[in-house]
Amino acid sequence: MKAPPPYPGPLQAVLLTLLGAFLASAADAVAQPAVGPTAALGLATVVGLGAAGAVGATRIPRPHGARVGLRGLRARQLLPLLLLLPVALVASEVDNAVLATFPAPDAPQLAQQVLEKLPTDAGLAFLESLLVAVGLVPLVEEWFFRGVIQQGLVARLGARGGVLLTALLFALGHAGPGLSPASWGALVAQTFVLGLVFGVARHQTGSLLAGVFLHVGVNLAGVLALAYASRVPIPGYNAPGPHTPAALIVPAALSVGLGLVLLARERAPRIPEVPVPGEPEDEPGA
Repeated sequence: MKAPPPYPGPLQAVLLTLLGAFLASAADAVAQPAVGPTAALGLATVVGLGAAGAVGATRIPRPHGARVGLRGLRARQLLPLLLLLPVALVASEVDNAVLATFPAPDAPQLAQQVLEKLPTDAGLAFLESLLVAVGLVPLVEEWFFRGVIQQGLVARLGARGGVLLTALLFALGHAGPGLSPASWGALVAQTFVLGLVFGVARHQTGSLLAGVFLHVGVNLAGVLALAYASRVPIPGYNAPGPHTPAALIVPAALSVGLGLVLLARERAPRIPEVPVPGEPEDEPGA
């Protein structure tokens, strides 16, 4: 009996992402009038990506936990992951570079929308933003993209192709309708860089926790940057400015580069093969 092909393949991954985006948009539209934009963002992520991910997870071949990345991190893997956290600044500068080349007329409106979805001007609002953007969204998105989607694409396309396509779907899944072409391109470029780093970390460690750790760190940095923008302004990141100062970007890029080099030395764990039911196993010594 022949083993089933890895799931999802490229077309199936695209369809799952479209399904998740559609369900999330519908849930957000229904929830916003009742609970507000921040809670609606959390509910939409859980409903959209949670439902689409559940559909995909039921078709993942055994062993399910190992394929999705349900394993711990090794102590030596923590240093490269910490070195990767400045990718928040690097990705933000990619956004700046796109907007410097193609100015976006709707940039002020988009900045205001971010503040409305992740308010930080009051105690309860700040706590809600932390719970949604740091405690909830990274878990669901990483489980869907780096757990369900990436494992199948890596099995079908290899490590490079699988991580690249997953990062692209991750980026496109964040670029909703109603954006100008420049804003759409900047958002996709920024999120693509983040998705690449999250995907490499998840693949090299074999653990979904690596992507979750980095995603939580990036989102936490973003929420704190919004909350303390008046006290610690960083041009091009949480304050007006076409680019983030080189004094911050250069060390951030070097840190991310070193983290990737250290992760590259890790041997990505192999998924153990599980015999297909009904298929005779090889005898010992055969």
